[in-house]
Amino acid sequence: MNVKSAFLNRYLNEEVYVEQPKGFIDPGFPDQVYELRKVIYGLKQAPRAWHDRLTKFLVNNGCTKGGIDKILFVKEDKGKLVIAHAYVDDILF
Repeated sequence: MNVKSAFLNRYLNEEVYVEQPKGFIDPGFPDQVYELRKVIYGLKQAPRAWHDRLTKFLVNNGCTKGGIDKILFVKEDKGKLVIAHAYVDDILF
């Protein structure tokens, strides 16, 4: 399953500042930078923020995180086994 919106509007775990985009520079404050509160597409912190949020969701819902393979999640319930493998923005169940 490919998560198309994996890197859009995700929450950041660190402070990230960006400069004003060309063509949209505020003439009153040309040197001002902006603090991002959510991930934007193309940001190098986006995959980490997505993985952290997905991990938190899966662990809170009863999955255990793999010891060696940190992108493997396992949940066993009443004799049924669910395995999720998350790689970048793809999840395999």
